[in-house]
Amino acid sequence: MIPNFVVTPYVGVGPIRLGMTGAQLHALLGPPNSSRRSRFGPKLIEHWRQEDLTVVLSGPQGGAAEISFGSHQAGAEVHNVPLFSRSGPDTYRDLCRLDGAPREDVGMTVLFRLGITLDGFLATDQDQRVVTVFAAGTWDEGDPRLTPVAPA
Repeated sequence: MIPNFVVTPYVGVGPIRLGMTGAQLHALLGPPNSSRRSRFGPKLIEHWRQEDLTVVLSGPQGGAAEISFGSHQAGAEVHNVPLFSRSGPDTYRDLCRLDGAPREDVGMTVLFRLGITLDGFLATDQDQRVVTVFAAGTWDEGDPRLTPVAPA
């Protein structure tokens, strides 16, 4: 587990910053346990099992565009809201209220104000919760596939 795993919207989480190159990530985290090319465009997906962490590298410089993590990062938080130490539905409700305009697509909730997506927070198996910190421009607020989330 990485200490001080605090999300800074559109910047990064803990010591991991959006835009970091693969070499910078490897210097910080060591070599990934797996690395593969995405089927959906020129992206490289790297995964660190021990940290429960996945980083998607893309763009002309191959910088980190998405940083995903699960409940192994038990101390993770965004805007002083703990992400994994409370029930998923309670955390989901509080984050949606904090964001003010949550949107969803295929079960994933996008919180533009917080620069994150949430997945699995309403599932029965709480170990399936995943948060993804994303770079500006990764999601389009005007995308018609994104629909407003009903208030909780």
